Amino acid sequence: MSTNIELEQLQNEKARLEEEARDLDEELKQLEIRFKLLREKIAIQELRKKNAAKKEAINQLQYKISLLETQLEQLSTADASKNNLSIDENIGNEDINETLSTQEDDTITVTAVSNEEEITENFETEYAKKKGFNF
Repeated sequence: MSTNIELEQLQNEKARLEEEARDLDEELKQLEIRFKLLREKIAIQELRKKNAAKKEAINQLQYKISLLETQLEQLSTADASKNNLSIDENIGNEDINETLSTQEDDTITVTAVSNEEEITENFETEYAKKKGFNF
């Protein structure tokens, strides 16, 4: 009987070791899955961080572009105003002389723009003072 008992003990030990092997295999699979999950979560977090940095860089560039476009627009407007002023002054001088000679009784008001300030002069008063008229 000792051999039967020994055989039974060996079979029980084998069954226990086989069960332990299955448990270890299951634990190994679970750990591999957990490892993959954590690795993916880390990769996702790194991508989120990189994307956030890229979005911030994009926002900063868009802001700088907006500032530069505004500055360019202001400079273009200022240049256009200066060009229009010099053209308007030449045309305006001819018109003023012509109008003064043909319409002595009418009030003439001229607006000149210099350094983005409007200066308005009433030529009727100046004309009257020069010619000695009282209005």
